[in-house]
Amino acid sequence: MRITQTVACSCHAVAPRQHELQRRGFLRLAAAAGVGVALAPVAGRAQGKEYRSMLLSCVDPRTQTPIAAWMNAPAAGSHAIGLDGKYSQFTVAGAAVGIVAPAFAGWEATFWDNIGASIQLHGITALIAVDHGNCGALGIAYGQRVLDDPKLELAAHLADAKKLKEELAFRHPDLDYQAWFVDRDSNGRFNQWKTLVAGPEIS
Repeated sequence: MRITQTVACSCHAVAPRQHELQRRGFLRLAAAAGVGVALAPVAGRAQGKEYRSMLLSCVDPRTQTPIAAWMNAPAAGSHAIGLDGKYSQFTVAGAAVGIVAPAFAGWEATFWDNIGASIQLHGITALIAVDHGNCGALGIAYGQRVLDDPKLELAAHLADAKKLKEELAFRHPDLDYQAWFVDRDSNGRFNQWKTLVAGPEIS
């Protein structure tokens, strides 16, 4: 006599109705995730409606406080309002020099990726580049002789600020641009500001 026994397989234990409900739930979740991804750039842009610019500055520790103070208060020729909490920031050795000088080839890719992200996320409309006097990165890029000669030093910063303007106009033609040079006074404080490339005042 042969005995036949039915064995239930646990891997198919989900009833058809329950399986269909799980499938529908997954599809709803996937659809919701898709909508979230699609709306993310729009939401980020909306959140950035009060932002104005990105600041490009150097890593030199001596310049962090004076540049922040300049950004956070109105500055004639640059911004008519204090920009505290209204700007994103990219910091790299040399500021504009670090983006365009051949000695630092390869660094620029990260900068362009970041400014593109800030345009998308924060809705910025301007780039403010701030180079500074006695910048070691300038010496690396163009030699100690250039760094030690005030006229050559300023000319090198001006040339690179203009190169950055040309590249920005090609990549982001709708973005305003201004470049500045801050140098030390007789006491070594960075508070002597000069315009390298003038641009629309931010308000």
